Amino acid sequence: MELSNPFCHTMAILLAVLLVAAAATTEADGALCDKSDKAALLAVKSALGNPPALSVWNSSTPCCSWDGVSCDAITGRVTELTVFALNISAPVPAAIANLTKLQILNLAYNQLYGPIPSFLGPRALPDLTFLRLDGNRLSGAIPPTATVFNLLLEGNLLTGTLPSTFGAAAFGEVGVAGNQLSGDASMLFGAKKKLNALRLSRNRFAFDLGSVELPEGLDILVIDHNMVYGSIPPAAAAAGRKWLAFDVSYNQLCGPIPQGRYTHRFGAKHFAGNKCLCDRPLPPCSS
Repeated sequence: MELSNPFCHTMAILLAVLLVAAAATTEADGALCDKSDKAALLAVKSALGNPPALSVWNSSTPCCSWDGVSCDAITGRVTELTVFALNISAPVPAAIANLTKLQILNLAYNQLYGPIPSFLGPRALPDLTFLRLDGNRLSGAIPPTATVFNLLLEGNLLTGTLPSTFGAAAFGEVGVAGNQLSGDASMLFGAKKKLNALRLSRNRFAFDLGSVELPEGLDILVIDHNMVYGSIPPAAAAAGRKWLAFDVSYNQLCGPIPQGRYTHRFGAKHFAGNKCLCDRPLPPCSS
């Protein structure tokens, strides 16, 4: 009489369980990719000219495994889309508007052209908190809907003034340096605002810096090469403020520089080229 081997029997059961689990995992991975989001991403790829770098974006693989795509682990909805520095020349794809759970969008350092679409903001994409379009060739005015918490639009060809909606928006970071923007930017300031980084360099902004209240958490203020006038607010020298970056050079500022640790850390080049700023690190004010 042939006796069965208990060890082999146990291993056979274990193998069967693992095979079932693997099949279930494969099925779950496929289901993890939301069908509507996958269709939207394939439309985005097409609108960008089907670049070779996105060749893994195809109908036979789950979209949550694609390069530059991240999804919610439970719902399978796309939450992050990055198409970075691929030298793509195209308008911003309209199909992005269909990724309605998108939280982060990074299309920086391509050759995108045309206007910034009005759907890039919380009105159409309510979960969007990070928008990076810097280093492209986008033109026209910034749409009033672009009130995204982290808004990075530097190094484009944008014109006009900042939308009035920016005054009531909750920003953590605004970067619009290196464009052709003009007018007032004082609505971005306010003692109780959450803004911690503001970069307005190399535009044509004109407003009274001395009349604004610096946000309590602001630690990056880079507004060089504009037409900003008035004086540096005394709050810039507050003992509790730790500046990571500070540059007000090449504006039309005047008066004594409020003295503090930042005047030791940032040299004269960060204050130079103004109308009549004086005191350390610049020459003393005349008596």
